[in-house]
Amino acid sequence: MILTIKNKDNFLKNFLNPISRLDASISLDLKETEVSTIVHNNSNIFLKATSQVETESYENRTLTLPDVIKLIKILSCIEQEDINLNIDTNCITYSDTNNKFKYHLFDSSVVNNNTFNFDKIDEIDFNTNFTLTREKNNSILKALPFVTESSKLYLSTKDGNVYAELSDKKLHNVDSYTTLISEKYNGEEINQELILDIELFRLVSTLSFQDCTIYINSKFKMLKIEMNIDNCKLLFVSTSFKN
Repeated sequence: MILTIKNKDNFLKNFLNPISRLDASISLDLKETEVSTIVHNNSNIFLKATSQVETESYENRTLTLPDVIKLIKILSCIEQEDINLNIDTNCITYSDTNNKFKYHLFDSSVVNNNTFNFDKIDEIDFNTNFTLTREKNNSILKALPFVTESSKLYLSTKDGNVYAELSDKKLHNVDSYTTLISEKYNGEEINQELILDIELFRLVSTLSFQDCTIYINSKFKMLKIEMNIDNCKLLFVSTSFKN
């Protein structure tokens, strides 16, 4: 089977790279016009990522990658932007006039990514939402050297604004930093602050976006970000840490 990827750099940056930040060994579900996966970081960040592709001699396949970072590195060595990958039984191969490689796959039983049912997300009513710009997201990350790298992000609303605080309130004598990240939100106030993994905002910063909408369900203390970037669709879900 031939898998055609249009715009390799976009596929790497906005599909494989965010996946690799959460898990190294993954399973890709290959359909006729798209490839998708569900990954998580063994904590409270979940991602469903989908990319549009083209296939020749299509067959329903699950591709189990032992190390997605290695695949990113070898694909980065290819100069062409539109590439054709040959999917064999136990490997992915590529060949052009200048380069060729063979990347072996695991058996599909080795990795199981079905740890989160994203279909149920559509049934949840997110009662608060606001826009997060790339600039505001970067302003959060710039403050990390001031606090600790293990800091959590505390999300709250006050006087119609949305604030993010970097700290770890379980520890004593820990520095903190608070910044305004949105001057407007729609829906209900956040009555109890959400305690989020800062890695989510690091991950979002690597993507090619100008702004995104953050959705919050206060009852389940859940946050959702849905992003469409070129041919890639990313759905992040994160739950709040306990106080």
